[in-house]
Amino acid sequence: MSVTQQILSANLKAIRKEKKIYQKDIETRTGLLASTYSRIENMEVVPNLASIEKIAEALEVSVVELFQSREITDKSIAQKLEMVDKLSEYNRNVFEVMTDTIIEKDKLEKLQEVKKKNRLAELDKARKKSS
Repeated sequence: MSVTQQILSANLKAIRKEKKIYQKDIETRTGLLASTYSRIENMEVVPNLASIEKIAEALEVSVVELFQSREITDKSIAQKLEMVDKLSEYNRNVFEVMTDTIIEKDKLEKLQEVKKKNRLAELDKARKKSS
């Protein structure tokens, strides 16, 4: 089986169990037979796009979420940073630039917030003087 199908299978099971949804509920919500859904979950058949869309809707998730590796999305930031070491040099450089950009953006936003608070305090003082 392909990696994509393995990810889909694992996600279908995990999401369904997290939401306490039974395969019979999927049948009711999608019109797919519970046995067909079971075969999809167990990688015995490959679903078509229409079925995937129905299943995503029944599980109340996006189609994209069904194909996202939980190996990455369930990890903490520290664990993800450890994974950066395994990236190619090019991708580590891209990651570094992106990280630096986000940090700079955050600093600028905080600085703007401080300036805004100072301006509002000055306006408040001016209002109180004129009253």
